[in-house]
Amino acid sequence: MANSKQKIAASLTLPADRDILVYIFQRGAADGLNAVVPYGDGDYKLQRPTIYVPEPTSLEPNPAIDLNGFFGLHPALAPLKPIYDADDLALVHATGIPHGSRSHFSAQGLVERGVADKAGPDTGWLGRHMAYSTPASSSAFRMVSISGNVPVSLTGANDEPLAISNLGEFAFEQDIIDSGYPTVLANLFRSPVPFFGPAQAALSAMDELAAANLSAITPDNGAVYPDTPLGNKLKQVGQLIKSTLPVEVICLDSDDWDHHENLPTYINLSLTQLAGALSAFYTDMGSGMQRITVLVHSEFGRRVAQNGSLGADHGTGSLAYLIGGGVNGVNGVQQGVVTTWPGLAPGDLYNGEDLQITTDLRTVLTEMLTKRLGGTDISTVFPDFNGPNSANVFLNN
Repeated sequence: MANSKQKIAASLTLPADRDILVYIFQRGAADGLNAVVPYGDGDYKLQRPTIYVPEPTSLEPNPAIDLNGFFGLHPALAPLKPIYDADDLALVHATGIPHGSRSHFSAQGLVERGVADKAGPDTGWLGRHMAYSTPASSSAFRMVSISGNVPVSLTGANDEPLAISNLGEFAFEQDIIDSGYPTVLANLFRSPVPFFGPAQAALSAMDELAAANLSAITPDNGAVYPDTPLGNKLKQVGQLIKSTLPVEVICLDSDDWDHHENLPTYINLSLTQLAGALSAFYTDMGSGMQRITVLVHSEFGRRVAQNGSLGADHGTGSLAYLIGGGVNGVNGVQQGVVTTWPGLAPGDLYNGEDLQITTDLRTVLTEMLTKRLGGTDISTVFPDFNGPNSANVFLNN
């Protein structure tokens, strides 16, 4: 059973009741129906007569990989099947936050704030949690975004998150260091000079990063990261986690999920890159995955019916991926796919065209924060949410 998995101690600096969180946001509204395929629902092929993924027993090319007799993985997600079989992958289907927006910009903001209404708090759900959580260190690397900007989800934390596009480029050139310029900057940016806080934090972070010597940290266990934007970011995540830097949360973006046309071709490329990067990271971390949780989700899903361009337009219900040793995977009661399946018949669809949300994403996030990230103040993190606080996705830490 999943709840009997051995807890293997990793060389992490966090308290024993906290995982490191790796949070990947799929920007562009990722389609969940062709990623985790509900081939057991007879209306799936009726709604997508030319863009469906064939059932696992089909003789057609590129059939789905069976998961539990009803759902199957898109063949491009094959690298995730061993993680699923190891009880370390849970897939939450028909999920999302019921904000009602079909705008990428608005929906991403609402989801990252953890609210269904724009009148909610303007800080991020993860930032509010981190403000509640006792810091495990005073390091600038407590919260890191490897996307060049601080995501909305991290706003509201007591400390300023560190936003870096590429860790290998976050440093002064050696000739600048030799010139003594960093020391001059440190002396200039002192209180009460404007922006002295961020300036001192950046200089301190550069010193910490240089001491960690990330370039000397190479992938373990034969892991090979794909040379893709997400693969390169997750390789850096692996270096951070295996270094002396006391990271707690690392946020990443995965782009280009807006598949309005030729969905079979483009989603195959996107899922191939996602699965290759996640699989390499899982292999690289090895037993350390017992203390790591990976969360992947999007701002909303795509419509059930295909459009005239062999794609799918903006929808509602979507899919979330959870990976880690604390996940209640295939041997748990949910058999790896967590859902109250709403059905794909026209009468079952939200507004007559979308996959309904039957598991609020905030239920999953609440359970993750409570069971894997040291606990939190749910009324502060999700002040307007009154739904269930568990979907049985995680084991207790």
